[in-house]
Amino acid sequence: MVNFLLPLTFFSKTYSNSIAEPVASISFWIFIIIIIIQLFRHPMWYKRIIPSWKSIILGMLFWIIQLVAMFLSYRITGDTKQTSGIIHSGIILFGWTAAFYVAWAVIQVTVVNKDAEKKFFKAGIIGLLLYLSLVIIPQILVLSKMHGLSGYVNLIASAFEKRWQSFGNYNFNANGAYVLSQKRVNGFEPEASYLANLLSITYLPMLIGLTVSGEKIWNKIKSPRLQQLANVCITFFLFFVLIFAKTTTGIITGALGFILWILFSRKALKKFLIVCLIAGPIVLYFLYSFVPMVHETLNQFLFAKQGTDNRLGGAIGLFLTFLTHPIIGVGYGFTSFFNIQNVPIGLTHNYEFQEIFKNHGFPILSEFLGWLASYGLIIMIPALYMIFGFFMKALLIFKKSHSVWGMDKWNDLMRVSFVVTFILFFWSSFIVRLYIWPCLLMFFFYRKHIMRLEEELKQ
Repeated sequence: MVNFLLPLTFFSKTYSNSIAEPVASISFWIFIIIIIIQLFRHPMWYKRIIPSWKSIILGMLFWIIQLVAMFLSYRITGDTKQTSGIIHSGIILFGWTAAFYVAWAVIQVTVVNKDAEKKFFKAGIIGLLLYLSLVIIPQILVLSKMHGLSGYVNLIASAFEKRWQSFGNYNFNANGAYVLSQKRVNGFEPEASYLANLLSITYLPMLIGLTVSGEKIWNKIKSPRLQQLANVCITFFLFFVLIFAKTTTGIITGALGFILWILFSRKALKKFLIVCLIAGPIVLYFLYSFVPMVHETLNQFLFAKQGTDNRLGGAIGLFLTFLTHPIIGVGYGFTSFFNIQNVPIGLTHNYEFQEIFKNHGFPILSEFLGWLASYGLIIMIPALYMIFGFFMKALLIFKKSHSVWGMDKWNDLMRVSFVVTFILFFWSSFIVRLYIWPCLLMFFFYRKHIMRLEEELKQ
């Protein structure tokens, strides 16, 4: 069962706009089925999915505070298309709560020991390779003028691609698949930036940890050097895909990920990556100067990026919404109304704002600022305290395990992957929205590993 968890999250398509995104995807329901099957096979494991009293009390406090915040905001906004409404917001928030619980529970009943951890990890990498081969590479080839693959790309996109609701000229899928309409690689995600986040937050840290630790996961490759070469090649291809996504998020996050790769690497790998870092700008300069596609991509999404009014305006609007409602926030589903009021007028003179956001609601474009505006300091301060406390505790446990067992390659892999994931997650949360399922699964996966280490160190 553990082999299916990460690969399932590639299928991000949602089948309803009326409930929370993770609940509207197929992953949620298959995870529930997996939990039921595991409990049927091991009846006593039901104890593993009963939350602690501390978690239940914290969850109840969260809900009470949010209901108060939503009620106070509803008294100001009333019924408007710019909010989800107090009942609908409650339903969607319940869906997100259920998703958190299901992600935790499915890890609890599948990742039960070290062997299961390795299966989860290896299955994730194999799933990534299939995704790259069957979805991403055909999209890249279509962008490279191989139009014969357009039918295939459009077919799988119609079945599995997640798509935003369209309003008039606001349609990312006017020509079918997103890649055919926007000329940017997106996998099955609704936008290229979501693919960049999926790859950089979930899979890039895994590959960095794998290359740094030297852990063996490919049984048919006997030579350690060939194992390392294969893993390094996969990692470099992932950076290549982040560029083809043609999104500022992917380019900047990829650059940060490469720097982290160098910092954690050792010996020959570190020297090789430093050489690449030195040679990279030189190669990039020549490509920028003589290859039109590279020149256009870097100008459009990095050097001379335009069309950022709504992203900047949304970030400013969310921050001002937080400043005007700092304690309990405005409540889930109500940020849009206040966001529109707080966006600087100079950043509203564009079609997307005037025709879509102003009439149908302003989406949260910065996850972290959205959390601040929705939940306020009364929730965010304890949440950040617990998250960073968990991070510091994890580092201490990794350090103790190293002093007890020495250079254990699996623990080394997990340590590097965990730290890189943590850094890239918080970086990305400031600049773009995050897709929930891979992030949740990886968080609880790392948490389960760290808890196992802690228990073993006590013995």
